[in-house]
Amino acid sequence: MTERMLKQLVGAFAVMATIWVVTNLVGSGSGSIEATGEVTRLFDGLGTGELESASFVYRGEEVALTRKPEGWQVNGYPADPVMIARFSDALRDLRVGDLTASNPANHDRMGVSVDSAVAVTMTTDLTDRAFLLGYAGRQFGPAYLRLPESDDVYLVDGDLRGHATRAQDDWRDRSMAAVDTTTINVIEVTGAGADYTLVRRDSTWAFSSGEEADANAVQGILSELSNLMATGFLTESDSIAKLSEATVTIARSADGEALATVRLGDGEGDRWARTARADFLYSVSSFRADRVAPSREDVTPGS
Repeated sequence: MTERMLKQLVGAFAVMATIWVVTNLVGSGSGSIEATGEVTRLFDGLGTGELESASFVYRGEEVALTRKPEGWQVNGYPADPVMIARFSDALRDLRVGDLTASNPANHDRMGVSVDSAVAVTMTTDLTDRAFLLGYAGRQFGPAYLRLPESDDVYLVDGDLRGHATRAQDDWRDRSMAAVDTTTINVIEVTGAGADYTLVRRDSTWAFSSGEEADANAVQGILSELSNLMATGFLTESDSIAKLSEATVTIARSADGEALATVRLGDGEGDRWARTARADFLYSVSSFRADRVAPSREDVTPGS
């Protein structure tokens, strides 16, 4: 081999090595190319109240958040205000980082292919913003992101993936009742072993027939009605939902207005529950069910 041929071979190798470095280092997240263009404006204004809806399609299931006059909904159900607040905080902190890949061969590995990504659409009154959200990066929080029509993949800083992959029921409002207990003057409990009415008398409670009621048991009812939370949600086809109704607890104001109505199903473990606030079924723990609808014996002092 002549010296000229050797130089040509070395030069060609250097060119190939440069191409490999650019392709593979950028394609594996080791590059440091700053994001530009549309992607840099992807989250502008979303954390400041402009968001009207958000859709997350993951593994064939869609979770759709929609702003309504009465509050946020998830797939038509009331959404948990705490979850919505955390989501808004997350949007406010999101930042699109550097370009980490431009080779489509890396999309599956990063979770941003059509088959593996969370398809996200966020809507304001002016724009729809769609992107594919992939796996978490090397650190907790950041995740890979690309626009649908682009092969470029970026690392988005902030806690977005945790919200985007949350199941529908994890977004739903589990609050069944939230009553100012100082406004409750009458508690009616009906059902097997629990047919009684409690009446407030100054700072104490008594049965409507005049006997004193157990203060701890009454406080348990009031405590549950002040912030009654479900353990989950049921459909009519669930086995728990098919059990017969066991008890009904109604809390009334001094003028007879029903402030809360809680219907509970039969059973030993988790029970179905229905309230006047919604026409769907909750599930509640047996502990909460027994506190919100104790038997007459449990409300009788010394029993």
